Amino acid sequence: MDISQFLPDLGTGFIGGAIIGWGIKKAIKIVVALVGLYFLSLLYLAKLGVISINKEAFTGLMGNVESSIISYGSQAAGLIHSASLGTGFVAGFALGFKKG
Repeated sequence: MDISQFLPDLGTGFIGGAIIGWGIKKAIKIVVALVGLYFLSLLYLAKLGVISINKEAFTGLMGNVESSIISYGSQAAGLIHSASLGTGFVAGFALGFKKG
């Protein structure tokens, strides 16, 4: 078995993973900034008395979001594990996510 037959697959997966990792990190930064701005605006409106925040419902919502994120993370890990170009993709994704 010649190892050189696997090099094109590893390279393609690495490049694809690096691009996707970089893009996902940029998207996450934008989403986090928008969500933070939204929560700050809600707190400001609550301070002015324009709105009132139901703290029990808000705490319950945070628990639902946390369980959804954990569920999605386990599904994404299974998808990446079953990818045919998995090794190169994971290495490229890690590099792209770190540099992004």
